[in-house]
Amino acid sequence: MAETSTATKRYAVVTGANKGIGLEICRQLTSHGIVVVLTARDEEKGLEAVQKMKDSGISDNLVVFHQLDVADPDSIASLVEFVKTKFGKLDILVNNAAITGAVLKS
Repeated sequence: MAETSTATKRYAVVTGANKGIGLEICRQLTSHGIVVVLTARDEEKGLEAVQKMKDSGISDNLVVFHQLDVADPDSIASLVEFVKTKFGKLDILVNNAAITGAVLKS
């Protein structure tokens, strides 16, 4: 695949991406040359998922890990700052992570 300039590169964040559907979404996005931030609540599992992708031939520059707990506002803010600093933009957001035990207030 031909390299694209920074201006034409696309960037994605996939939440809950260390296994299952989230991990496959990451694989599919990177197969189209999209740079993916693979996120997971568990840092060890997230880093293992990134390594699996790299071991399967996905380029180091197409996938990066960032720890994210979607139920924690500080964790979300950290991800936002990471994306702004590293890429300057976000083109695709896949909200795959689940939140269990959420209580709706009336």
